[in-house]
Amino acid sequence: MMGAAKSAPREEIVDGTGTSVRAQRPNGVTEPSAKPAAGPPICALTLPQQIADHLGHRIMQGECPPGSRLKEEEFAEAYAVSRGPVREAFRILERRGFVEIVPRHGARVRAFDPADLAALFSVRAVLFGLAARQATERRSAELVSLLGVEVARLGRSAEAMDISPRAHALIAGDAQHLIARFSGNRPLLRMLEEMTSRALWRMAWTDPPLDLTTQPRRQQSARFWSDLLAAIRSGDAAEAERIARSLLEASRDHMIAAMAARRPRVAAEFVERAG
Repeated sequence: MMGAAKSAPREEIVDGTGTSVRAQRPNGVTEPSAKPAAGPPICALTLPQQIADHLGHRIMQGECPPGSRLKEEEFAEAYAVSRGPVREAFRILERRGFVEIVPRHGARVRAFDPADLAALFSVRAVLFGLAARQATERRSAELVSLLGVEVARLGRSAEAMDISPRAHALIAGDAQHLIARFSGNRPLLRMLEEMTSRALWRMAWTDPPLDLTTQPRRQQSARFWSDLLAAIRSGDAAEAERIARSLLEASRDHMIAAMAARRPRVAAEFVERAG
């Protein structure tokens, strides 16, 4: 399990207008990287958060199978840090749903629970609705301009079907980030980044993806975004909140339907526990 753990965690700083990638050496020195390291983007700057993101990516790639133990001393050696940052990284991964910490037994990788994914989308829908309301109330012309670019990209995806479901979802994620950033609510932005960039929702875009696989579904997604842009442009905060919530709830419901078709027993628990 530890064969790939020697890779150093990486740091990617996202400021909402562009992305700067830096690779961090085990000794803490950062240097520009011409080619981003494999793995999900992160916005955190602390060492435990970097380790958690790097290790979380490895878990999602199956390098650390469900039920396997994560030993502090092994990862401390692999990342060339003390056990303290590793211990805190495990706590972060526990909050993200990747590991469970058992008293006197340490941390181990959790089995993926699809109900967690449904519940996560429900929470994100509420938070994103609030972000859309607050961003609309601020009436930023810059947001309308930048969001228009992303909405146009989603419209092209829906008509041409020339990109993958995951690529469509990533464009939508960029659009969500814009709205959250222009809401002016920094705690809300951090919470949405945590959920969108690193949490279990990414499981929806593994092979095979659970959503955005058909043209009618992408067209529905594009209409949601077009309507949301129109609400923000007109200054209708209540309508913007409603559409934003509906957008993510639709994605949640389509994933449930996809799972029902593939794994009926699991999907039944998915619906019951998501409430």
